[in-house]
Amino acid sequence: MGLRKSAPFSSLQRRIIFFNLMGLAVLVFGVLYLNQFRSSLIEQRVQAMRMQGEIIAIALTGGATEEDPNAEAAPLDPEAARATIASLGRPLDLRVRLFDTELRLMADSRSPDTGGELPIAVTPLPAPPTGVKDSVLNRAEAAYDTLVQGIPGSRPGFTEVPTTEVATDAEILQAAAGRVASSIRVNSAGELILSVALPVRRLSVVQGVLVMSTEGGDINRIVQRERVIILQVFVVAAAVSVLLSIILANTIAAPIQRLAEAADPEGERSGRLVNPERVEIPDLTHRIDEIGDLSDSLIRMTSALYTRIEAIESFAADVAHEIKNPLTSLRSAVETLEYAKTDEQRLRLMGIIQKDVNRLDRLVTDISNASRLDAELVRERMDHVDLVEIVTTMTSITATQGQERGIGVVTRMPGNALVVAGLEVRLAQVFTNLLDNALSFSPVGGTITVEGRMLPNGAVRIAVTDQGPGIPEDNLESIFERFYSERPAEGFGNHSGLGLSICRQIVEAHGGRIWAENIREAGAQPDARPRGARFVVELPVAPGAMSRGRAQL
Repeated sequence: MGLRKSAPFSSLQRRIIFFNLMGLAVLVFGVLYLNQFRSSLIEQRVQAMRMQGEIIAIALTGGATEEDPNAEAAPLDPEAARATIASLGRPLDLRVRLFDTELRLMADSRSPDTGGELPIAVTPLPAPPTGVKDSVLNRAEAAYDTLVQGIPGSRPGFTEVPTTEVATDAEILQAAAGRVASSIRVNSAGELILSVALPVRRLSVVQGVLVMSTEGGDINRIVQRERVIILQVFVVAAAVSVLLSIILANTIAAPIQRLAEAADPEGERSGRLVNPERVEIPDLTHRIDEIGDLSDSLIRMTSALYTRIEAIESFAADVAHEIKNPLTSLRSAVETLEYAKTDEQRLRLMGIIQKDVNRLDRLVTDISNASRLDAELVRERMDHVDLVEIVTTMTSITATQGQERGIGVVTRMPGNALVVAGLEVRLAQVFTNLLDNALSFSPVGGTITVEGRMLPNGAVRIAVTDQGPGIPEDNLESIFERFYSERPAEGFGNHSGLGLSICRQIVEAHGGRIWAENIREAGAQPDARPRGARFVVELPVAPGAMSRGRAQL
């Protein structure tokens, strides 16, 4: 079972995105909602101050209207104006100021009994002095000002206007021109002050400017409560985020830790013996995410490693057994040689020794090739290889070797190339082994036939046929096993038993397959004596090389 096909966003990625967005959404929603509430609060307060100011303005003008033709546009009486402002301003919890037509302060609800005498103007400060209220809440408020309101102190400052000076605030100038205006300012303590300026009209003539202002701490207390709520929302969002992070960490880290501990149970014991028990990887393949894929990969990897270990152990045992046989025969011949009395006996013993030495040499060579074959097949890069060229070269060598026994080699290959992706040296080894095998078991005067063609399914087929004794039907598959021992007696000493096993290993590494079959007369019974054996190799054609050859049926 391979890795699952990954979507644009895997299940694990979707979980991470979802959990992070949940905590962020709670925080952003709270900030946006409360900030909207803050703006709405200021707007509502300004509207209320405007309505209250209009009522006070009507009271200051004595209720005169344009429909009253007897009304005169007389200037406002300062004493009456101060009395009106003093009586109406205090219950409103607002500061009410009245400016005359020259924009000089006429009355102020803060000092109704002083005749309007006020302290001189003070220089506004952009923020409270450093270290005065150095608390967590104030720090949070400063951060809030930076993120939501902009840089603290960016609002214009609020100044006191003495009776001897002319007001220059923008909202007062606009009200003197007949328009209602409002402003948000900060005083010297950094507190917000909302102001609404209205023209005081008698008929259509502006007789003064009425300014309604909040006290310094009013808005700030409301805003502070709002910021406390935002801070509470942030704490809740942070707690939710931490909780979700813990859940996410457990979802990811816990199974990975289990897999790591299972894969390396003795990793903390450096230098000690490895646990002899078989490593069991936790089965988490039910999870439809990368953890499930990782568990599946580790399980398959562990199974493959144990299979390879078992194969190595079996191979080592087979090697020891196969080497032991010729060594036993060689030792027996060497020990018997000193007791030989005639030249004929010595020559026969020397022949046995030579045969055993050759067999050992072949065994060592094939064992060396088989031991490094896996690493080479993985390490080397495959290129496009023309099988027609390889087979033609190998058959010419085999034909030269078969001339001594009168064995002929017939090659039937297409005129165009049969291109596959592979390692040229290893593919040449496959056909060398098959041709050597056919040459060994072919009778004197026999013929070896090599045919190649391209199949309609996009595969290349090469068949090597001999006229030997054939293969027992029960052993058509087992002959590809290492050190296959049920071989015909006449060729036993010339083979290590690894050749066909190496051929299958190479062919399967190239994505192909190899099999053996017996050749019989047409219409012969299944148990009839074979006329020979055929070894067939099929390999997938190289990408882009299909057009080079056509199927030959």
